[in-house]
Amino acid sequence: MKNMAKIMGVLLLLLTVTGCSKDENMANRVSNGNNVDKVISELIDKTESENNSIDLEGEASIKSKDDSEKQDQIPQKSDDVTMDVDYDLTKMSSDMVYAMVFQLMVEPDAYVGKTFRMKGKYYPVYYESTAKYYHYCLVEDALACCAQGIEFVWGDGSHVYPDEYPEEKASIVVQGILETYREDGNDDYLYCRLKDATLEVINK
Repeated sequence: MKNMAKIMGVLLLLLTVTGCSKDENMANRVSNGNNVDKVISELIDKTESENNSIDLEGEASIKSKDDSEKQDQIPQKSDDVTMDVDYDLTKMSSDMVYAMVFQLMVEPDAYVGKTFRMKGKYYPVYYESTAKYYHYCLVEDALACCAQGIEFVWGDGSHVYPDEYPEEKASIVVQGILETYREDGNDDYLYCRLKDATLEVINK
């Protein structure tokens, strides 16, 4: 629309110029009229060329943006585990995180297979009944009076405790896929944990 306005402006300007010429130059006016048509034709061609150029640049920009977005959507690899995050608790308030973890404990089946990222304190717990250490990311509510913890398995579970693990109460960020499980031959309780988890120690 702007380009058509420019063309009409040029047309009016050229008509004004030719209209102001003397009658004795009538032949020249006819010639000028042809020149006006030529100029308009050239302007139209130029405008179309510019529009095509803009379209191509726009398509290139969109394509570049799409490629960039696709690149951003590629899961980042950390500790040989590649995953997207469904619930990033590190971006929630303390109360929201506490409520979310509590909900996981109450209704884990609704979140099985989802990837969680969370921040909290590291706590290892030894259970004599299974003779194993279990590792937890413990989160507190805003008043730090209540806490909820979720178990996680670092990577494929081959990391050695305590040599490779952080100190107790260290601030950590874990990311893993929620699963439920039962302990073989010990009880009928259903437990939930983050499997294939990444573990990052953070400095507060």
